[in-house]
Amino acid sequence: DKNDFKAVMSAFEVMGLSNQVVEEILTILAGMLHLGNVTFHMDGGAQISDRDAVEKAAQFLSVNTEQLVEALTHNKREMRGEVFLSPLNEEQASGSRDSITMAVYSYLFDWIIQRINSRIKSPKAPHSSIGVLDIFGFENFQVNRFEQFNINFANEKLQQYFNKHIFSLEQLEYNQEGIPWTDIDWTDNAGCIDLVERKMGVLSVIDEESRFPKGTDKSMLDKLHTANAKNKFYIKPKITGTDFGIKHYAGDVVYNTVGFLEKNRNTFRDDLITLLKDSKSDFMYDLFEGVKLSTERSGRGKSKSATVASQFKDSLTSLMQTLSSSNPFFVRCVKPNAQKQANDFQNQLMLNQLRYSGMMQTVVIRRSGYPVRRLYEDFCSRYQPLLASIYTKVPKDKVTLYLTKNAPEKEWHAGKTKIFMKETLENTLEQQRVKVLGTAAVFIQKHWRGAIARMSYKKRISDIVKVQSCVRTHLYRKFYLQTRSAAIIVQKYVRGNIARQIVADMWAEKCARLEAELEAQRLALEQRRLEMERLKKEAQEQEAERIRKELEAEEEARRKEEEEKMRIEAERMREAMQRMEELEKKRREEEAIRQEQERIRLEDERIEREREEARAADARAAAILAAEAAEAEQLRGEVEVDEAEAEMFKHLRDLDAHLTREGDNEQDIEDDEWWEDEEDQYLNYSSGTEGGDGFGSDLSDSNEAEIAIQVHAGYLKVREASKLSRWKQKYCMLQGDSLLIFNAKQDYLKSGWLRKKGGGKGTLSRRNWLPRFFILQGINLSYYDYEGGETKGTINLRQVIKITETSDKNKSNYIGIVTPERTYELVAEDDNEHRSWLRILREVHSTPEENLHTLKEEMNPRNAVASIDLNELESCNRVEDKQENHVFCVITNDRVHYFSAEDSDDMFKWIDLLSPQDAHVKQNALHSGYMTLVKSKIIRRKVFVSLTEKGLEMAKRRDGPVEGKISLHCLCVVTNPEEVHGEVCFYVHVRKRSYYFAVKTMTEANQWVDDISEVISSKEQFQTRTERLIVELRNLQSDEVDSMYRSNAILRYTKAAIQTPVLALPYGPCSSTNPTPLQEQAVTIYKSFLNYEGATSPVEFVENQLALLFDSPLLIDELYCQLIKQTSWIRDVDCPQNLRYWMFLLCVLITFTPSRKILRYLKFHVQRNTSRYSGTEMYKFAVYAEGLLTSGVRQREFVPSREELKKIMFLKDMPASISCYGGLNCKIAVTPTLTARAAVARLLSGMKLNPRHNKYALFEKLDNTYKVIEDRTLIADIVAKFERNTSGEEWVIFFKLFGVAEFNIQKCDPLELMFLYESVCDQIRRGLFPDDKVALAELAGLRCQYLYGDYTPAKDFTVADVYHVTLPEVKPTRKFTGTGTLKGLGTLGKGTIRKLKDLYTDTEREDEMLMAEEVEKAKNTISDYWKTKAGLSKGAAQQELLKITTRWLAFGYGIFEVFIVDNRFRETDLWLAVGKNDIAIYPRHKSLPLEVHTYDSIISFGAPQVNVFKIAIEGHAPLEMNTPEFLDIARLMKTFISIMVNRKKEGG
Repeated sequence: DKNDFKAVMSAFEVMGLSNQVVEEILTILAGMLHLGNVTFHMDGGAQISDRDAVEKAAQFLSVNTEQLVEALTHNKREMRGEVFLSPLNEEQASGSRDSITMAVYSYLFDWIIQRINSRIKSPKAPHSSIGVLDIFGFENFQVNRFEQFNINFANEKLQQYFNKHIFSLEQLEYNQEGIPWTDIDWTDNAGCIDLVERKMGVLSVIDEESRFPKGTDKSMLDKLHTANAKNKFYIKPKITGTDFGIKHYAGDVVYNTVGFLEKNRNTFRDDLITLLKDSKSDFMYDLFEGVKLSTERSGRGKSKSATVASQFKDSLTSLMQTLSSSNPFFVRCVKPNAQKQANDFQNQLMLNQLRYSGMMQTVVIRRSGYPVRRLYEDFCSRYQPLLASIYTKVPKDKVTLYLTKNAPEKEWHAGKTKIFMKETLENTLEQQRVKVLGTAAVFIQKHWRGAIARMSYKKRISDIVKVQSCVRTHLYRKFYLQTRSAAIIVQKYVRGNIARQIVADMWAEKCARLEAELEAQRLALEQRRLEMERLKKEAQEQEAERIRKELEAEEEARRKEEEEKMRIEAERMREAMQRMEELEKKRREEEAIRQEQERIRLEDERIEREREEARAADARAAAILAAEAAEAEQLRGEVEVDEAEAEMFKHLRDLDAHLTREGDNEQDIEDDEWWEDEEDQYLNYSSGTEGGDGFGSDLSDSNEAEIAIQVHAGYLKVREASKLSRWKQKYCMLQGDSLLIFNAKQDYLKSGWLRKKGGGKGTLSRRNWLPRFFILQGINLSYYDYEGGETKGTINLRQVIKITETSDKNKSNYIGIVTPERTYELVAEDDNEHRSWLRILREVHSTPEENLHTLKEEMNPRNAVASIDLNELESCNRVEDKQENHVFCVITNDRVHYFSAEDSDDMFKWIDLLSPQDAHVKQNALHSGYMTLVKSKIIRRKVFVSLTEKGLEMAKRRDGPVEGKISLHCLCVVTNPEEVHGEVCFYVHVRKRSYYFAVKTMTEANQWVDDISEVISSKEQFQTRTERLIVELRNLQSDEVDSMYRSNAILRYTKAAIQTPVLALPYGPCSSTNPTPLQEQAVTIYKSFLNYEGATSPVEFVENQLALLFDSPLLIDELYCQLIKQTSWIRDVDCPQNLRYWMFLLCVLITFTPSRKILRYLKFHVQRNTSRYSGTEMYKFAVYAEGLLTSGVRQREFVPSREELKKIMFLKDMPASISCYGGLNCKIAVTPTLTARAAVARLLSGMKLNPRHNKYALFEKLDNTYKVIEDRTLIADIVAKFERNTSGEEWVIFFKLFGVAEFNIQKCDPLELMFLYESVCDQIRRGLFPDDKVALAELAGLRCQYLYGDYTPAKDFTVADVYHVTLPEVKPTRKFTGTGTLKGLGTLGKGTIRKLKDLYTDTEREDEMLMAEEVEKAKNTISDYWKTKAGLSKGAAQQELLKITTRWLAFGYGIFEVFIVDNRFRETDLWLAVGKNDIAIYPRHKSLPLEVHTYDSIISFGAPQVNVFKIAIEGHAPLEMNTPEFLDIARLMKTFISIMVNRKKEGG
């Protein structure tokens, strides 16, 4: 085993797996082995027998122990948003354990195979591989199960492939080569495979029964007998039982069906997948990252969960496809004996194996034909020595000529490309070849040996000559050296004499030269000294003159500076006065604007009321439309002119002018509105947003998107349905799907509101941008204060030099008109207006004056007095009218309009254009139907929407053309539907836009949402550059990581603000309360970092950002990436800015849990900083963050408290106070990961309490109300919750007894006894103790004796602290005697409501008086009993109270007030008592139970919905009760069951 393990480790190293990955693999394998040691026993459901094995398995698998236990022993189901837990039996729990083990092993095996394949696959060369398939063979035991069935089925498929490959290819080769062949029959097992695979075959029936909840092995066997009894390969036993058989290729096999369905079902439940996905191990998360839950896999058009058999069949099919595409070589292994013993050869066993594997038939085929086959080229190459006498170059001719002369014809046959031979002929040829090659080898050896002898002789002669040469060289060299030494000695003495003579002559010459040079230097120094004295005197004189001039210049500059300061101060004073005047003027203007707005608002409300009245009048007029012809003659002489209607239209026109001016002053105008509403009738389409996200992106390319294409226009006489109205001349125009009605045809090219800079004489007015109404008529552009006002100025476009759209300050929607005198600077309200004005101004400027009439006159839809939506058009017909000729009527959904044309041709043309026409029907729609597109409460539009693979297409009617599109991709979001005012609405968020749709039913809305979500999910996922770099960083070396940071600024600290988020965020708002888009909010967060670097209060900044993320959880990963970016690649890691970012990162880390991908990136970042910057201040923050990541920080429920944020920024723990009975306070250090369970364990250890006796817990205490804190709740979250309490009441964390499991007054620890005593007193104080008032008063007296000692009149106490006071059951003394419903209140007279209010106020006052009386009575009674307890010590009073309370059967139980409606109980207000062994139902304030149920009889319990608790009991109807304490009940029951199981285990 040791050698095998070393071999495996070596293989891992060769495959390039790091030590960390190998350790992760071994850890998971150890967890699987420990999980296999887990056993179960039945005790009210499956329970763990060995807790240690589960804990070790959870540790190695990096999952929570309690969650693993719950997943093994319970089945978690989710229905209607609520989670239900149902206990499993022992067999089901074992199945859960095995399914986890099999799944982990399977995915780990797949991961290792994938890594091996990716390692050996070359990215450059084409991929080729050698695969080895090792399969044991058929299995036939005494009892064959589901496993043997699958193995034998796989062998059948492989045997079929072998047969086809060997036998068919053998015959095919003979036929292709033209060799005579006699067919040999061989056994084909296709019928057996068809029995298993076909429809209603064995596999199909097994899968079908597995998917039925009530399917059994017997029902499956019956279906198999029914469907396959007549199949010759199927064996139906004569005796009815649990078996069936199949005639396999290797023999008949009988299978036992017991357990077939259970083994075939996939027991890997969703809660098990979720458990493994929640593992803290990144490696474990990688294994199950791609595994989807059943809820994620389900949906329209998607397959159901695969069974084991179907998965095996798919895997086998894939294997056969791989084999078919490869070049196979078969290696058949046979066993000499079944015992695996040496020297034991069993003939029959060997013969059976050879026969079943097809080897016998292969031998027959080979022996009957020509087993030796060689290509002609191969034959010539091997037997070339034998073919030397054949001189032809064609290989086939050379081979056939030789064999014809030297071999019998029966032993060989020539094919097309190969020569086929018998084995005897091959042996003969081989012998001849060996003989010829032997003769040639002897000849070669003879000549080679002679050559070697000659070479040896020549080498020996050469060596002798070399030795002689070396000796002679040594002798001659020695003689030469002696002669050379003697000559050198003679030369030495001669050269010495000559050198000494030369040196003496040179020294004399040098001395003379030095004396001359010294004299010349002395003379030069004297001359230089005299010159320096002269220059120094001149320099002193010049310096004095320079200093005098500088002093004069400084004096002059100082004087000028004083004068400039005085001038600037005077100018500043003038500017200040002017600024004050401008501010005062601006204030007066704003006040005037505000008053004007208020007046317009009041006018708007008045006109709206008039509109409502007009609509009501129209409705009444429509009701008498049928009698219109009969009344026409009678109404001819009545009122001709409706003055009220004329006045209303005048007010509408005035209001439109004011609203237009007011709208031009607004800054928040949406640039890409798809449609607007004018008098609730006019629908307008715009060009949408960029990229096709906006509705209407496929409309006409016209620059003026708001002006639809004009179809027809002209003057018509108009009259409403009411005969009271008269005919009026109006200009009508058909644009798109709207008929617009104007008072008159405009005679100008364009008009509208623009903002114009300047225009006044003052400084302030020249700088302001004021709204002006512009009209372009011919070549003149005039502007006014308001529409219809006096002309403020005119611009002649013929005199304009140029028209530009760019300004020095980059102002958006800018229009600059440059004339010789000045430049007019204008700003349009949006992009559409800007493009429209630029186009028409440039056209007029460039068009000759004689061609101006060719320019198109544009009618502004805003000037229309009314409009008719043609989508609501029902019909358009000609009618007869006695007043006018050529009359036709237009009937819509809610009214009738009458029109009169000038002649019949014009009338019929209008009728043709207005009549509804059919259009093409949309094709390839995934879903289509009518929906209401909601713009606001008033502006709504019914559109026909078609969902395609690209997005949503909208039309005004079903058969109408597509008017707009909404492109969908992976970042788009569709919200869940919700009911709003009787409609079901949902949002579709795309880039820069959000569309609000409404339908009638929730079913229809869910269908739309599901289909849109499916289209969005089918789009290719988008990754930002940052996300791609994060993935690349995981596989880089340290030096490559540095290079990555250096070359990518998006990964490192920068001061410049980002323009887009670093992650791919979905579209839409941050939340329902924050409408800011996610992308915009992400950029805003990053920009705020610059303020955070120098913020004076960093805690407040961090708190605000965390609160924002609680409202927008989709930004959590984005913030993590931004903070990692700002703490990466910083030169000075200890600079204040970097430390502040680390503080921020720690605060985010203790609050939010990032996604697994970002969590891995964060771990990489922290580990990199801890390894590189050891010893720095930043290193402390990195180490603290690493500790948090190791301990596993959970998601918080609240923003951390300010105290915690301060402590985290200084790497300290937050202190917290926990209260106990007797006014005790315990101080504990709260870490970010401290849970309530850990805090309780710490308190129990400090107080030396035994947690095995009773259950203690922490509670949230508010006055006298306690709420238990869950074990997994973080203490820091509770502190944060208390900090945000705005009710003014005091919240504390309280430590007390939660459940009593063991009690003995004599043997109980004093501190434990105190907790039990206080718990009982708390029940009495809350009124949860069953007894009469006298007995309760006695208990209260004992409580007073314990708290205050002997009674004295001076000692006062609060009744509520020792006794529960309730109102007596009395009837109200005053009643309201009235009849009828609330509608009758209007007949009671003036002031009735006030009288009723006074009546109920008096009742409350009476209740307060009664309560005060009851409190006083109770206080006197308690005092009387208190007096009788005089002399009792504190401990004696405690003992006596406990002795009295222990008489109750439910002593030590948790008591909860519940409401039960059940025929078994006479009352509905009851008590639920939860104890250590059972639960009981009590009448309130009664001591005897109505029902008692042990935990062994309880099947399940849980909360099907909020404030409802349900208990399923074996043999009884379930108990369903209403209570707000349902969570506390469930937790207490789980606690007692856990204690009971542990004790049974210890006892067993």
